[in-house]
Amino acid sequence: MFRLVLARCLAPAIALIAAASLLPSALQAQALNYPALQVPSVATRDYTGAVVGSRGTMMMFQWREEITREMHVGFDLGLYDPNQTGARTAVFGAANLGKDLMRATNEQPLDLLLTAGVGVSIASGRTGFRVPLGVSMGHTFELEDGMAVTPFVHPRASIDLCSSCSSRGRSQTDVSLNFDVGASFDFNRRLSARVAALFSGADQFGAGDAISVGFTWTPDGLRR
Repeated sequence: MFRLVLARCLAPAIALIAAASLLPSALQAQALNYPALQVPSVATRDYTGAVVGSRGTMMMFQWREEITREMHVGFDLGLYDPNQTGARTAVFGAANLGKDLMRATNEQPLDLLLTAGVGVSIASGRTGFRVPLGVSMGHTFELEDGMAVTPFVHPRASIDLCSSCSSRGRSQTDVSLNFDVGASFDFNRRLSARVAALFSGADQFGAGDAISVGFTWTPDGLRR
């Protein structure tokens, strides 16, 4: 029974990975265009290392830290290595907040987390800025032996600014809509695997559909 439940939970993640491998080469995962890997709950303290792929590869590190029982602060830092000939490696970073909006109850099944942040990327003489605002929503299904799975979606809108991105070297500003579809698989109270696909409408950062796979570590004694 447990194997059947686990197989059904893993099926969406396997499908996401397979779909990402079929993305056309025209799609780009520019810096600042990556899945947030944000589950719909406040983190006490956790560390995530992840790989993001599309037309290029990102290596990303995330740190989230509780500041109140209903809010955490988070930081992202990483490198993006594009596949395009002549393109340079980009460095990017971001700071964000998560605030509990609603917890699942017997009457309604969803956890909701308000998210907001600011990010910057620098590469090849171009600087990109992004200010996103969104809501992560999902539900945690408890399994056997302390395991759990949390499927989630994370829609968000953002103001995007890219300096020297136009053909005349001028800055461009736009508003984009992006959303993640993903899941977190808790192996135990300390270690989780997270996978998410990003579907992006960000013109300033390319057609940045992407997929990310990472592992999250929660120090013992800190997780609620």
